[in-house]
Amino acid sequence: MMHRIGMMLPALLSVSVLLQCSEPEETPPPLTRYTGDLAELVSRGKLRAIVPLEPIAYLPRHGQHVTIAYDIARELAEALKLEPVLVKVGDFSEIMGKLLEGEGDIAVASLTITPERQKQAAFSVPYMFVDEYLVTKTGGKIPQKVDDLAGMEISVRRSSSYYQTLVNLRRQVPSLRIRAAPETLNIEALLDGVASGEYEATLSDSHLWHALSSYYDSLTTSLVLAKGRPIAVMMRPEDTVLKTKVDEFLLARHFTRERQHEFTDDLSGLIERGRLRMITRNNALTYFIHRGLQVGFEYELMKKFASEHGLRLEIVIPKSHAELLSYLNEGKGDVVAAAMTITPERQKAADFTRPYNDVDEVVVVREDDGSVNTIRDLAGRTVHVRASSSFYSTLMAIRDSLPGLEIVTLPDDMETEEILAGVESGLYDLTLADSNLLDVERAYGMRLKAAFSIKSTTLGWAVRKSNSSLLASLNEYIRREKGGLYFNMMKKRYFENPRGIARAKDSTRVGISGQLSPYDDIAKKYAQRYSQDWRLITAQMYQESKFNPEAVSWVGARGLMQVMPKTGLQLGFENLEDPDEGVHAGTKYMHQLIRRFDHEIPIQSRIHFALASYNVGYGHLLDARRLAREKGWDADVWFGNVEQAMRLLSQPAYYERARYGYCRGGQPVHYVEKIQSLYDAYVEVLDTAQ
Repeated sequence: MMHRIGMMLPALLSVSVLLQCSEPEETPPPLTRYTGDLAELVSRGKLRAIVPLEPIAYLPRHGQHVTIAYDIARELAEALKLEPVLVKVGDFSEIMGKLLEGEGDIAVASLTITPERQKQAAFSVPYMFVDEYLVTKTGGKIPQKVDDLAGMEISVRRSSSYYQTLVNLRRQVPSLRIRAAPETLNIEALLDGVASGEYEATLSDSHLWHALSSYYDSLTTSLVLAKGRPIAVMMRPEDTVLKTKVDEFLLARHFTRERQHEFTDDLSGLIERGRLRMITRNNALTYFIHRGLQVGFEYELMKKFASEHGLRLEIVIPKSHAELLSYLNEGKGDVVAAAMTITPERQKAADFTRPYNDVDEVVVVREDDGSVNTIRDLAGRTVHVRASSSFYSTLMAIRDSLPGLEIVTLPDDMETEEILAGVESGLYDLTLADSNLLDVERAYGMRLKAAFSIKSTTLGWAVRKSNSSLLASLNEYIRREKGGLYFNMMKKRYFENPRGIARAKDSTRVGISGQLSPYDDIAKKYAQRYSQDWRLITAQMYQESKFNPEAVSWVGARGLMQVMPKTGLQLGFENLEDPDEGVHAGTKYMHQLIRRFDHEIPIQSRIHFALASYNVGYGHLLDARRLAREKGWDADVWFGNVEQAMRLLSQPAYYERARYGYCRGGQPVHYVEKIQSLYDAYVEVLDTAQ
């Protein structure tokens, strides 16, 4: 017998409360309809998402994700820095009309991309692929093939993609009867109808059936009537900028490493996961991206530490300086490395390593300002600093002894280099800065000087108070490295060497320009054409050619994406050194490779497999997946599974019985890892730079 919801009321009430807490606050549908692209939404500060009236009401027994529409609406609004507003619709046939008439901005309701819908609306890249199952009662004659549908009546909503599936099938089986069910019925109600005998059969998406099937002992699925149907977000066709941003969000949602997971365990946990998450800021002192490459003083030091422990270094950038320690304690990262001064207040929130650098906090004035020479000269002056900075604490400690000293706090997402630029331009009177950063700005030509030093301070890295092993390991690393060859080389590169300083202040730096490469527009154009993420294309472009369109490899691959001339000709391209043709060829080839893998494999795995195939060949990837199955590893997951098998293909015991023979397995492993890391960094930096 079917387990009904009434028998589970106490548990479901708890689930309902949890769902309500996690959803965006519901507001009544707006009285005024309006349309407009992303700029219009930003001006109003809201993203209105048309969603089904209620999420699935059953308690999922195996962790299936059944509130995905609500989750996407909330997460997308957060990514766009807009307030999420749910426009709940009970009649599914009204969704398209409400969207086009301006009652919502997007529709997220498990909508399949169909030719009929595409005539009126635009769709994002798919966020999942589903099969369409025939659902009937157990017992009696159960259809096993399409011809068995003869004479059967199947009930579905006319507005659903299922209806068109059945219309197409009726050409093969003319006696198939289609019953138009009420548009207010969701999949639960239709399944209830089949279970009770009101309906003979219905259709269900595979992901919904897997979530609900355990509650319907009397129902079964015997036929797949459509395979690999793409589910996407629906938008108005004229909202092209919004569509681009939605596509970027959905692709990044799948392909960035699982940053939403929070971990607070110690060094042993980091080693088990194989990664170290560095919480930092995007500035000239700590971490930045220059011409596609991740660099920065703190980054270089932390990268060496991670490498010594066999860890992949990942970058996490909070929206502001004030969130650095909260990110740490919430488990969103493992160590704060952001040129952070060790203060008693901060030591209450986290443990700090031994100092790795010693600096002075200096009062900064314009180069021609001779009015400030001692601490007494701050009386009657205005000093601008961030409230979360150690400079603010320093000033608050001396404020009462200096009549007329005014301390003005600036936004916590501002970098000190921005504040220094404000002092130089006359926007701000005075500020405080660490002496090493001021030296960088002065070396680059800023007309500033240190009036005097208020105090000497020390910089350290912060870890959670419970992570004693990580703290001890970092302390040992600093003890060994501080003052050594590598440490001194990095200090000279970033604080003394003119070329290093010029790189930090280069207008092409992503934090300044908002551009990853000179070829961003080309990458965006072909990313849109082939439903890919332009940031991933750019990461692959950097790994292939370091953004050199005239690059030629030792085997003859050419251009920004290092496509072999023979492959280029097969794709329709002759001049691979031309940036437009080179990027087009590489993106089209990646598109073809991704499509070669079954849609049931998660999209992130298909992209990883396509990258490995791009680098070493599709055949070797197939060998690695076969070997992974033999070893009992997951052949649908790259990291920690297929990548391990790929490494083995360089050993005679494995490549001698592989269909495609010897493979330098470490090469594609490094290739995929490097592109994944660059992509993660590009997404992180661009998100915080917006």
